[in-house]
Formats: sequence, structure tokens, C-alpha cells
Amino acid sequence: MKSFKQISLIAITAIFGVFLLSSCSDENSDQQSQNFEQERQEMVNNLEDLRDDLDAKIEDLGDRIEEAGDDVSEGVKEAYQELTDDRSELEKTIDDVKDASKDSWDKIKTEADNVYDSVSDQFNEWMDKLNN
Repeated sequence: MKSFKQISLIAITAIFGVFLLSSCSDENSDQQSQNFEQERQEMVNNLEDLRDDLDAKIEDLGDRIEEAGDDVSEGVKEAYQELTDDRSELEKTIDDVKDASKDSWDKIKTEADNVYDSVSDQFNEWMDKLNN
């Protein structure tokens, strides 16, 4: 039969182990929170940078449309409208990313990546068309 000292030592060791695991779990949780916040902020920054690029081009196209009046090409009008629509979608995505929780992050991140890629590709296609 085990002595009282042995049982006490086992109990103290078990309590210390639980405390240690709990402490590690808290640190892991804190690290996950920091990673989530950092990842979310990087996504917001990337989306806002793309939005700013769109804004500059939309403004440029708006000026071209205004200057050309009735002589403006259909391509410029179409680019202006599509880029304006893309900008609206991008703004909604920025709001979604900012509002994302840790629980919804994986889904929101995937959707935001898809929107970013789609809008960026479309933007680059329009830039190629308009520059040629």
C-alpha cells in the first residue's frame, strides 16, 4: 500500500501537470488569436490596396468618358462599369473580412481570396485591353 507521502506527491504532480497543460493551452490560444488577427489584417490591407488601384483607374476612366463625351468608345464605358461593379464587390468583401470571427475565418478567407483573384485578374485584363 502506498504511503500518504507517495499519494500526496502523485496528487501534487497531477495538479502541477494540469496547471502546466492549461497554461500551454492558454498560450496556444493566444498565439492562434494573434495569428488570426494578423492574417485578417493582411487580407484587409491587400483588398484595400486593390480597391485603391481600382479607384484610381475608375477615376481615370471617368475623366476619359467626360472628356470624350459622345465620342467615347464602348470599351471604355464597359471597363468603367465593370470596374465599378468589381469595386462594390471588393468593398463588401473588405467589410466581411473585417467582421469575420475566428470561427468563420476559414470560409471568409477562402471567399476573400477568390474575390481578390477574380477582381485582380479582371482589372489586369482591362488594363491590357485599354492600353492596346
